[in-house]
Amino acid sequence: MSGFLSWWDGVELWLSGLGFVLQTIIVMPVVLALAYAIAVVIDAVLGNGIRALHWIRDGERRSR
Repeated sequence: MSGFLSWWDGVELWLSGLGFVLQTIIVMPVVLALAYAIAVVIDAVLGNGIRALHWIRDGERRSR
């Protein structure tokens, strides 16, 4: 863990030394890819949850 934190500190120091435009060019693709991945995961979880709720509701209707 110490090695990773040391590497992260070096990256952070390098990035903070760049100009704003270069920081934006480097950081935005990473942030956008991460946001997209999180959205895909949340979409899948919610989609499966809604599908499960519909399945449960249909099962309750049939048993009545």
